[in-house]
Formats: sequence, C-alpha cells, structure tokens
Amino acid sequence: MILIFGGTTEGKIVAELFDIIGQPYFYSTRTDTHKQIKGTRVFGELDGQKMKVFCQENNIRLIIDAAHPFAVYLHENIYTTASDLGIETIRYERNFPDVRSSKSVRFFDSYDSMSDALLQEKFDHILALTGVQTITKLKSLWEQRTCYFRILDTDLSLRKSKETDLAQEFIIPMDPKANTEQLEALARKVNAEILLTKESGESGFFQSKLTVAEKLGIPLWVVERPTLPNYNHVADSPKKFLQLFYRVKTSSLKVEGQLRGGFTTGTCLTAATKACFIALVEKEFPKWVEVELPGGEKTKYVVFPEKISDKSSSCVVIKDAGDDPDATHAKEIGCELTFSETPGVHFLKGKGVGIITIPGFQTPVGEPAINPVPRKMVSNLLQTMADTYETELAFDVKPYIPEGEELAKHTFNPRIGVIGGISIIGTTGIVKPYSNEAFLASIRQQVKVAKGNQCSEIVLTAGKRSENRLKPGFPQLPAVAYIHFGNLVGETIKLSVEEGIEKINLAIMFGKSVKLAEGHMDTHSKNVVFNSEFVAGLAKDCGHNSDVVNQIKQLKLANAILDIIPFSEDEPFYQLVANKCHEKCNQLLSKSNSLCLFLLVGDNEMIKVESKN
Repeated sequence: MILIFGGTTEGKIVAELFDIIGQPYFYSTRTDTHKQIKGTRVFGELDGQKMKVFCQENNIRLIIDAAHPFAVYLHENIYTTASDLGIETIRYERNFPDVRSSKSVRFFDSYDSMSDALLQEKFDHILALTGVQTITKLKSLWEQRTCYFRILDTDLSLRKSKETDLAQEFIIPMDPKANTEQLEALARKVNAEILLTKESGESGFFQSKLTVAEKLGIPLWVVERPTLPNYNHVADSPKKFLQLFYRVKTSSLKVEGQLRGGFTTGTCLTAATKACFIALVEKEFPKWVEVELPGGEKTKYVVFPEKISDKSSSCVVIKDAGDDPDATHAKEIGCELTFSETPGVHFLKGKGVGIITIPGFQTPVGEPAINPVPRKMVSNLLQTMADTYETELAFDVKPYIPEGEELAKHTFNPRIGVIGGISIIGTTGIVKPYSNEAFLASIRQQVKVAKGNQCSEIVLTAGKRSENRLKPGFPQLPAVAYIHFGNLVGETIKLSVEEGIEKINLAIMFGKSVKLAEGHMDTHSKNVVFNSEFVAGLAKDCGHNSDVVNQIKQLKLANAILDIIPFSEDEPFYQLVANKCHEKCNQLLSKSNSLCLFLLVGDNEMIKVESKN
C-alpha cells in the first residue's frame, strides 16, 4: 500500500494521478483538505511512533512526501520511519524559480535572522506573506513595527490568528491564489515598504510576490527553504512523477508469487490518438482518456499535452508495462494527429518509431513498424470518434517515442530489419509478463488447478491466439485445462510432468518453432534470435537445392521462409521442424506422460506430431 503526505498542491496532483490510473492509496493531512480525492483519508498529525505503527499495520511499502517544504518535522519523521522499516520514498518537489539574481530579493536562513536584520533597518510598514504559523515567530518584529499578516481565508487560520497576541486589525484573510493585481492593491492599501515571504516555489505563488515587489520598487525578503532528507527518488512534475512511480512500482511494490499485467505500446498510441482527436475538435486536451481494448477491457491514461493548432495536435501518455521486462516501460508514447486531405487513416513514421526494411512482417516493407492490431485499434477509434463528432474520417497518425531510437539499440529490432526505432506492437492491448519467477509460479498454480479438477489432459499454448486455434479440437476439456506458457516451453512441460499430467498437448507457432527445434526451451527474443544457418541446414537435409538454402541464410525472420518454401502438411521441411520440436520436448517427459505437438502455420494450417513413451 502507498501513503501520501499531502495537504499541498503537489499532494493533490499525486492523488489525482492515482485516481485516474486506479491506484489505491492513503492520503495523510493534518486537517480535512482536498475532500474530492478518492484515496483513504488519514487526519491528524503523525509523530514518529504513530507513523511507524501506521505503516506496519497497513503494510505501507511506498511513502510519497508531497508535504510543504517547510514542514521540517514531518520530513524528518518520514525519513526516519522509512529508513527504519525499509520503505521506499519519493519526494514530489515543487519547482522553485531562480530569483537570486534579482536586486529586489534578499535571502535569510531563518525567521530569527530576518527579524534581527529588519530591526536594524528603518522599514515601518511591513506586509508579511509568510502565513499564520509565522505570526508568533515574528513577534519581536510586530511588537516594534507596523506589521500586517496575510493569512489563508479559512476558519482554522482565523482561529489560530486569534490565539496570538496580534490585534486582528493587522490580520488580512485572503485567498493565496489572488492575482498580482489584488496583491499589489493590498500592498498599496497597507503602505507596505517591504514584503516578507518564504521560498515557497511556483505553487506557493512566489513569482507574483516578486512581480509586485519589483513593480512597487520595494524589497522582497525571503526565508530560504530548509534542506530536505535524502529521499530514494525525487520528481518535480506530474509526468516525471508518473514515470518514476511506474519504475518504482515494478521494482519495489511487487507481490511475491503474483505478476501485474500492463498495456502494450499500441494501447498507449490509441489513448494518445483519442486525446489528440478531442483536442482538435474541442480545442482543449482532456486530463485523461479511457480506451477499450480488443478483449473489451477498459483502461485510463493521464494525458500530457504538447502542441495544438487548428489542423494538428500532439500529446504523450506514459506506458505501464506491468511487471514485464519491457524496454518501453515508463516511457513516453506520443501521437501527432493531423487532419488529412485524403480520406481514411494514414500511418506515418514519427521520431523513435522504426521502419520495416525486410519482408516477413505483417506490415509491408517501407511502412512504419506498427502491427495490424494497433493499426486497427487506432483506425476503429478514429472512425467511432469521427461518427460521434460528425467529422470526416481523414487523418494522418504519426506515432512517436522520444527515446525510441536509443531504446531500439537494446532490442533485437536492428537485427530483424526494423530500423530507426522500436515497433508498436500488441495483439490484445495487454502486456502479460512472462519472463520471471513469478510467472512460473503462476503457471505452476494453473497446472495444479487443472490437476485438482481431474484434468489428466491439458493444452499448452503461447497465448490466446493459438489457444483459440486448438479449442475446437478439444471440446471435452474445461477452461482450466488451457494454460499459456508465453515463451517458457521447457519449464511449463516440466511443471506439467511434476504434477502428473498424463497427456500434454503443446501448440507452437512457426516463428517460435524454429527456435524450439534448435533446442531453445525459452523462446523469448531477448534470449535467442532466429538462426538462419540452422534453418538453412534443415532445408538442405530435406533435399532443397542450394538456391533455396542460400535464400534462407539471408533471412532475418522465420516467417519469411513461407515465401521461399510454401507450406503444406506433406512438405518435408515443415515435417522436420515439427518432429525436431517434438523430439526436444519429448526429452522432458517421463514414462507416464505423452506429448502431442501442433505446429501452427498462418491462420489455418497445422502439422500434428504425436507419440508416447
């Protein structure tokens, strides 16, 4: 669980971000502020011991300190509690304008030093913008000079001001968001010769105070912000915070034995496209958008606008890939949407998006590397939006990933002919994390459930697509008998053998099959790539001539083989691949197990290999 210390503009920003993405949290404030947020409210001051007990009782694993920079005691308690309990911390820091070069500004390290310096000067009419809490701290000043205090216009602040000895005629309740003109009018009304404030940053409206001081030609004396503890992480904008949170969530908020799913780059592109469409027709970006995935699920994205004009708009969203080791996790995925003079939806290459340079993909050579499902998601969305807003369906969609070119260097994209950036992929819109121990624990649990439901036979597939291919052939099997192995072919077979499953049916798509045939029991692209030399050797063993063999050696994608050796169930090459896959998997069985392997090619073709030990 997450604990936010708020009561500030920054705290409200964090809470609103979490409300949009559906992240549960506790929100701690001294008083009942920010009533509109959806998190669980915690009121009252938490000293060190109370804070520690609260974190232990509520399994707090991340603390977000978005409290006021001058809440020194709270910051110290947060740091000590987090250090003692091993809790990760994020400081959401406000932005502080650089004003030290201004001739109007003078900084002090404390209210005492500011008071001492003022009493050495001849200023008589002073306007303090430091808040109700500082009335007592500046008592030595207002006892000797005419000093007005602007405070928050709230019952609490008024009550606290009455607890001081300062006459109420010197108390001025006022909204701190008041514009520069209102603050200037107040300064003139009290004949202010100097303004006092603290280094409260942009959200503390520091700039308006400086503007008024410079316009009136009077000094602005400032108590500088205190030094904060060394938090694990610091962010100073909503976008940076959300990126940081997704990274921390993956590294520090995992639940043992569980995996958190995420969303594909294609889903992110769809969300950004929707936000851009709304901006184009309504002349303003929404704060968030909701998109529907191919499977019917819905998810929300925070929108970070970039540009908008009469003909074009652009924005980014932040990708949450869950616990999958995805290169684009927590990165910006953007879209520039432009009205086109040509009917339809046209996909263009943006910064960081790769171009297809060789055949074998589902997308033609020369096109941006955007898979068919994301293209369909975006096109369907634009059609729906165009119908709703009664506009023509004529758009240029230019996806962009600001860090895409650099990220692509850490993938296999350059090796398989995707040049200049990453691919925008996805078939369901959802990322299922396959590559860690938690996923194996999930597979083990599924196999146990199948066994517990008296399933002596199961069907292992990489995902939903191949599962749907096999289902018609096994009408007798319940839903629990279908298990997705992702890329972990070998480990899933081993788990099935351990649980005593008698008959194992394994479906493997052709692209993965050539890796399995070579003996790679984990077919993930981060571990193994297409070995054209090995596959060319298989073709040679099947009697194909040197021209075919040499063509295969030049390939970078397995599916491109289908154009060189057309598929048929009787083709020796595909028979050999299927048999080698079966042979490698069969080595993992015991005498009480049998394996039936299905080599899936295209959308309809397959080869079946079955034997029993």
